[in-house]
Amino acid sequence: MEQNSLISARLRQTISISIIIAALMISSISVLSSHVMAQTSPTRSMNMTSENSTAVSNNSTIQAMAELGNKKTFYVFSEEMEGVNETKLVIPGDVYTPSMLAANEGDTVTIHFYNLDPSDRHTFTMGAPYNINKDLRPLENTTITLKASDPGVYKFFCTHHPPTMSGQLIVLPPPTVEKATSANGAISQ
Repeated sequence: MEQNSLISARLRQTISISIIIAALMISSISVLSSHVMAQTSPTRSMNMTSENSTAVSNNSTIQAMAELGNKKTFYVFSEEMEGVNETKLVIPGDVYTPSMLAANEGDTVTIHFYNLDPSDRHTFTMGAPYNINKDLRPLENTTITLKASDPGVYKFFCTHHPPTMSGQLIVLPPPTVEKATSANGAISQ
């Protein structure tokens, strides 16, 4: 009987967490969609008359979209793995979800970290060059913002639950864009 009560409580907790995650994802998509729509509204609504002003307006839209691309937002949650016997294995069953984050050098990275555990503290800790240490009580959350400064792989971890609660921020070199050469220019040279 006690086990059924425990399973029922765990099921309610899992359903609650799933609802929170779904709500966050839906709100993120709607905020992002409205931001992109505002940045990329059709230029025809601006009452432009010459071809030159339309080209300038299109370039502004492309620039706004590129600026949006330099921002990365991640939602990271604490999670306890089902079925892990911490006493027998001598390791905690706590993990980050997701545990891998990727950004380009120069990106502004925003990490929304949620401690969904109703009974344990969790940290989001990262060493140099970012030097982050956010310690959260049960059911708290925080927002971390950083500039992805140097390409490399940077480990983040929970100081309360090593070694299982860890992840990586992968900073990639900035993407390169090659300029297209015209066929006429190549032939005439």
